[in-house]
Amino acid sequence: MTTPAALAGYQIESANCYKNADGSGRCYGSLLGFRNHSGANTQALFTQTSASAPYFTAALTSGTTTEYFNCTPDAETGAQWSKAMNHQGYFSIYWNVLGECYSLFLNNGSQYSHF
Repeated sequence: MTTPAALAGYQIESANCYKNADGSGRCYGSLLGFRNHSGANTQALFTQTSASAPYFTAALTSGTTTEYFNCTPDAETGAQWSKAMNHQGYFSIYWNVLGECYSLFLNNGSQYSHF
C-alpha cells in the first residue's frame, strides 16, 4: 500500500504573464514567485498613492527580453485593491483591450507561508 504524499508546506511560486494580440492579457503567480524569478528585471506590484489611481504593473524577463504588463482596475476590481496590496499568496489578474483590470483572484494558502 502506498502512502499519499503530504502537501503541508508545499510551495508553488511562479511568475507568469501573457498578452493577447489585442493587448488584453493576464498575469498570475505570487509576488514571491515574481521576486524569485530568474529574470533580472522580473517584478510585479499592486500600487496606489493618494495622488494617482490604483494600478497593477509587471515585468517578465525571458532570456534577454523583458515584456511589460499593466492595467488600472475597473470599479469592481478596484474595490479589492487594498486586499491585493497586502496579499502574500497566489493571484491572477486579467485586463481587457482598454487596459482595465476586470478580474482579480486572490488565494492564500499554507504553500505561501514562507515570506
